[in-house]
Amino acid sequence: MLIVSDGKRGHVHQTEGVVRKLHNVVGKKLEITVTKPYYIFLVLMSFLARRMKFSQPLILFWIQKTTGASMASLMKFSPDLIISAGSLTHPVTFLLGKIWNCRTVICMRPSILSPRDFDLVIAPRHDERRCRGENIIYTMGATSHISEGFIVSEGMTLWAKLKPAIIKDIEENHHRPLGLLVGGDSALNLIPPEMGGALARETLKTCQANNLYLFSTTSRRTAADTELAVRREIENHPRNAYLLLASESPENPVPGIIGLCEIVIVTEDSVSMVSEIISGGKHAVVVMVGRRKKQNKFQRLFEDLRDEQYITYTTIENLAEDISTLLGMKKQGLKPFDESRKVATEIEKRFFMAPPGKEAIK
Repeated sequence: MLIVSDGKRGHVHQTEGVVRKLHNVVGKKLEITVTKPYYIFLVLMSFLARRMKFSQPLILFWIQKTTGASMASLMKFSPDLIISAGSLTHPVTFLLGKIWNCRTVICMRPSILSPRDFDLVIAPRHDERRCRGENIIYTMGATSHISEGFIVSEGMTLWAKLKPAIIKDIEENHHRPLGLLVGGDSALNLIPPEMGGALARETLKTCQANNLYLFSTTSRRTAADTELAVRREIENHPRNAYLLLASESPENPVPGIIGLCEIVIVTEDSVSMVSEIISGGKHAVVVMVGRRKKQNKFQRLFEDLRDEQYITYTTIENLAEDISTLLGMKKQGLKPFDESRKVATEIEKRFFMAPPGKEAIK
């Protein structure tokens, strides 16, 4: 199996999460970088490839020139199945599938190409009206690479970085810390500095009232002035146990924070982080932030997850009250939330298990 990757963390986690749940599969990765003009070129060539047959050397030449992939790396692949996530990877996946005559799976609804161009499309449930077909399966949240063993390991690594005095205090008071994942501006949401600062203050107020320590991080999408506002509130606060600013470090502390915290606060702009939290068996407190449009396509998803008791969906103003309520509730075992397993099972059923009269992928 070949993973076509654009290097974006969320997209990598989606594809790797599925591949890790497949049985007896060897996964390899093709890293690509595509600018917008080259992306448009590849889309146009994909349209032509629907009706015209291009030679393998020509398509490989196009992909080499437009994505930065070396011809040597392209020539060594001969996969049975290609999987990718993110619109920039879709035309590359389509074209490579044509020349290698292999199955193609994409995570996320294609933005320009048609779902019919691929063998399987993994689409979020909120795109159901715009993305229909027998080759489409719907997920409640994003697929994730998170597993119990992984977050426990990452949590231990993060725990070792804490100051001894904080470790001692947490152990003596028997309180699990609280997590905070601050996202950033997107096509649907925005988090201005005053909102980021207010979120940090309300979270710290809850920590202070309940004698909890805070583990927090920002996103690569967090605006610089918003990140500064968050830093001013948290950095020197006595309840701050760990703060990593994404602009200052390439590290990803999210799995470690999920591993250490039973409750993790996350802004609503990041569906992938919400999925990671609940895939790790922890409770996500999803906080509403600024919206560029009145209608948020993810609202239905969050309401469904709330109804299934995977998350609490709240506002900054009600955050402290909702956290206190959660802390006072008896811990209940969460139902497994594993969309990656669901997708992997569907891939195996469709492509690796032969129906009568047909040969499966070997």
